[in-house]
Amino acid sequence: MNDRKKPFAGEMRAQITRAAISEALPEIIEFVSSYACDMAFGEKRIEDLRLALEETLGNIVHFACPQGTEEISATCDANDMGALLVNIVDSGVPFNMLVMSAFPETVGDPQRQAGLPPTKAMKRAVKDIEYRRDGDRKTNILAWVVWK
Repeated sequence: MNDRKKPFAGEMRAQITRAAISEALPEIIEFVSSYACDMAFGEKRIEDLRLALEETLGNIVHFACPQGTEEISATCDANDMGALLVNIVDSGVPFNMLVMSAFPETVGDPQRQAGLPPTKAMKRAVKDIEYRRDGDRKTNILAWVVWK
C-alpha cells in the first residue's frame, strides 16, 4: 500500500505508462491493484483483478504490440458509486480482444491452441468492458468498470 489517500471520484486519477513488453507488466498490474486496495476492494476481488490484468496485458503484448516498441498505459479513477474505472491504452495495431475471443475457452479447445487470445479471467472479473479504437492517436482503448 502506498501513502496516497483513499480516492474519490475525480480526485485521485492516476496513470502509469510503460513499454509494451512482458517485463513491464508486473509493475502495471501492481499499480492498478494498489489503487483498488486504496479503494478498499477486498483481497479476493483484487486477486481476480490481478488475474484479469495479467491475461489482458499479456494479450496486448502478444497480439497488439509484438514489436516491443509500443507503449501501454493504465489510468485509474473512482466514480461516485464506488466503482474503479480503468482505461488500458496501447499504441499497437488494431486489436479488439472482446470480438476476437468469442469462442469457447477451454484448455483443450483447438481454436485457443491456434492462437486466439484468452479472455476468461477478464470477463469473469470485469463485467462492464468496452473497446474502442482511437484512429487519430492510433491507440486501442479498453475501458473497465470494476465493482467491489
